Amino acid sequence: MIKNIQYLRFLAAFLVILAHADLQIYGVPAQITNMGGFGVDIFFIISGFIMPFILFGGMYKPGATMKMSPGKFLMRRVIRIWPMYLFTILAVAFISALIVSGVISNPSPTLYYFFNPTKLEPSWILETLTFTHWSRPPILNIGWTLQYEFIFYTAIALVIFLKSKKLESLEISLFGIFLLFTIVNAATGNKYGFIKTVSSPIIFEFIMGVILYRTVSSGVFLSKPLSFLILITAIPALVYTQLNIAINIDAQFYRLFICGSSAFLIVWAALSLEGVTKEIKFLGLLGDASYSLYLMHGVVSPLFVFAWTKFGLENIVNIWLYMILYTIICHIFGIFAHLKIEKPINKALMNLTKKEKPCAQPSL
Repeated sequence: MIKNIQYLRFLAAFLVILAHADLQIYGVPAQITNMGGFGVDIFFIISGFIMPFILFGGMYKPGATMKMSPGKFLMRRVIRIWPMYLFTILAVAFISALIVSGVISNPSPTLYYFFNPTKLEPSWILETLTFTHWSRPPILNIGWTLQYEFIFYTAIALVIFLKSKKLESLEISLFGIFLLFTIVNAATGNKYGFIKTVSSPIIFEFIMGVILYRTVSSGVFLSKPLSFLILITAIPALVYTQLNIAINIDAQFYRLFICGSSAFLIVWAALSLEGVTKEIKFLGLLGDASYSLYLMHGVVSPLFVFAWTKFGLENIVNIWLYMILYTIICHIFGIFAHLKIEKPINKALMNLTKKEKPCAQPSL
């Protein structure tokens, strides 16, 4: 696996974890902490890059064709994504049941927002697990990104089903599919949940990742100085832009053009430095665990903040120690879940379904 992609996965998960640290209890404006959501844009660019990397068995070479059937491709994505997602959904339902039964008493409004009786509705659980929650968020709030991931995977499977084998047909078909939904959504007045979701501008970040795959496969890399400059300055520049420069466009298009472009450059810069950076096993582990880190913090974070404020620690402990402890706790649970739940289950399911020699597989 490309080690710098692994490092970026960890960075992306880390940013999202920080975004949900609820620093508002220390008076930090949500406008600042919400910027950690930029990690999602990095994840989407990486996903767009990695999917063709899987399908073509590595970097693209002229004349190469996709090496998976649509069914096999989707099955591998389900095996990779669904088990850990199911675990966290069950965790949300369990904690919600504890609150409903009174085992967890006097929940704060924030905790009750994440864990409440509605999270026990079978229909909502089913919608969440099948990524069909078109009119409301999933039970695990951060799971909204997985809906977009599976829309992207389904579009790829459709392209493969239609006998497209070349990279250019994959690129054109994916762009055409999402552009068509965008046109239909505009024509129907933005009122149908499914069409509205599939036509969301953020979907095109996956396409940007596919374009980056072709770019890098063609040997087009950024220079080392420019790559380092981008990695050092991109996030600070993005923060400055969001805080100080008013750009009068729709929020979704702002995210695509500003955040998506920044994420594209960061991933490109990281890939350009692949031969320069050293392998750091612990960072590699954090990259491998990024999916579990992402999901588990969605369960752990509200509980941590609830316990912290219940004992009034925000009035005793400074913000820096809070952030350190919060980050450590989220990572402990995430790494444990990766090693003891996600990884063993994925391995067992892959062994059950493996009938032929696998292609190169990433961790996400």
